[in-house]
Amino acid sequence: MRKRYAPVSKSLLFFQAVLVYAWSTVLSPLSVTDTYYSVYLLCALMGALCLYDNQTAAYYCSTSQRVWMGIFAAVYSGAVALANYALFEPLTVLQNLFDLTCVLAGGWVIGYQILLCLFRRLPLEGVDRKAQHPGVVFAVVFLLVAVIDLSYLLLDLYPGVLTTDSFSTMRQILGMDGYDNVMPFWHTVTVQLFVQPVLRMCGDINAAVAMFHGAQILFMAACFGYVIMTMYQMGVPTVLLIGTFALYALLPHNIVYSVTLWKDIPFAGAAVLLVTALYRILKNIGTRQWLNWTLFVIGALGFSLWRTNGWYAFVALTVLMVLLTGKRHKKLVVLMVVIAVLCGLLIGPVLDLWQVQGTNFVEAFGIPMQQIARVLHNGRQLAAEDLEMLNRIFLVERTAEVYDPLTVDPVKFETFRYDQVPYLTENLADYIKLYLRIGAQYPRDYWQAWVEQTKGYWNGGYIFWTYTLKMGENDLGIYQTPGENPVARLFAAWFRYVEKPQIFQCFASIGLHVWALTACAIVNGLKKRQEGLLTVPILVLIVGLWLGTPVFAEFRYAYPMILTMPMILAATLYEPEYVE
Repeated sequence: MRKRYAPVSKSLLFFQAVLVYAWSTVLSPLSVTDTYYSVYLLCALMGALCLYDNQTAAYYCSTSQRVWMGIFAAVYSGAVALANYALFEPLTVLQNLFDLTCVLAGGWVIGYQILLCLFRRLPLEGVDRKAQHPGVVFAVVFLLVAVIDLSYLLLDLYPGVLTTDSFSTMRQILGMDGYDNVMPFWHTVTVQLFVQPVLRMCGDINAAVAMFHGAQILFMAACFGYVIMTMYQMGVPTVLLIGTFALYALLPHNIVYSVTLWKDIPFAGAAVLLVTALYRILKNIGTRQWLNWTLFVIGALGFSLWRTNGWYAFVALTVLMVLLTGKRHKKLVVLMVVIAVLCGLLIGPVLDLWQVQGTNFVEAFGIPMQQIARVLHNGRQLAAEDLEMLNRIFLVERTAEVYDPLTVDPVKFETFRYDQVPYLTENLADYIKLYLRIGAQYPRDYWQAWVEQTKGYWNGGYIFWTYTLKMGENDLGIYQTPGENPVARLFAAWFRYVEKPQIFQCFASIGLHVWALTACAIVNGLKKRQEGLLTVPILVLIVGLWLGTPVFAEFRYAYPMILTMPMILAATLYEPEYVE
């Protein structure tokens, strides 16, 4: 039952304002955090504005809706405190306990007030522009993005950026290594479609790599144009359209990623196609529905095949579509089921039939490996039989030395005995019991290891590399030809200008995007809007990082979320009143 709630009393309003101020002031322990403090300040500012706005009018809300808002606020507040746990240790000190209480209370007020404001005011009314000539909008965005990125490729960083993962893909294409699914097989096949014809024609491997990057640029530019065209048709204000274009076209990471041979880039583009086409189908946007359906299929196939975790996310979306919209969108649901089954066959039985080597199952145990490594690093006492078991699969003494709280790679590559994988699989149940037994002995080490390993995907943001401009060493004859011209100098100056001010940190903050994505999911859920479905595949990807990321804040792993957020935010904020 919905109940009418009046604005709070002036005394309670003042108390909440004090908590928000205390949360963000320079006297707060968060002012010395290793997180992007600018992101915390932005959240505090938004919380203060929403606190004020929520006093302007009464609103109707059910008890369950308020409970969900409170849960979101508690999770948000708890995440900030948990990620900064070192600032409040030891809790036996009264000052530390007081600081923790203020951070938790202030964070709760911020989270609750922001979500309440969104719940009260959404959806907003769009611009009644009748959405004439959306094709022109698409063409302009596509051309501008393509020109910028192609100029960067040809005049500054030819033939693009390749790293260790990229060379693994190229070695398979060149027949130097057998095909495997560590670098997703279907992404390798996609790259091969552009690389091999050029190699056959001219034998220039650098031109072949540049050809793929040119195709990737056009693909990503088309994805961006599709989003902005959709927002235009929805009635999103022009200033937001220009802002979205600037994010896609001018931010350094988007420019550099367009010429980087990583599976994560086209995978993120496929996520954009999937989310945008799904929204257009659900809302019946556009006169050429066949095009929306075609792009949905392309996006769904790329999303499911170019990264294995994408298939799991698509299956989750399909299941929810069946449960929530099965009767209203029968054709769409049937299509999604067919795609999910087809992709499941292509990444499972088909690869087995072709004897394509799969990923090492050890990769899925990054978090447990890191937790055990922290116990060893801290010099904890373990039973002799437990140490004996660990020594079968780890160099225990070396593990304690190389442990890095921010990445599992040193433990995984320097201390794990890969020759013992068969033994581990045969005795997996015993090792699971060992893992649980050590965790019961040292739970604090376990949760601290998890926090340090995953905090980049649920907290404000951290100074960590986002992209690289360097070409890795290789024996394939691939080399970079850096530009020595005014265009190259212009790109370099622009990158320096954008990356220096703290105000731009929010665009690179994975955690801030996660909070925004979660807020969109909850608001749409509370209002029973099907727009909430757009958040599902991206949320599944993020939860997967919480469970098994190898690096604490790898931007490219979250790139699908970064690129889909403009569309998800637009769908959450606006309800299209006119579509053509």
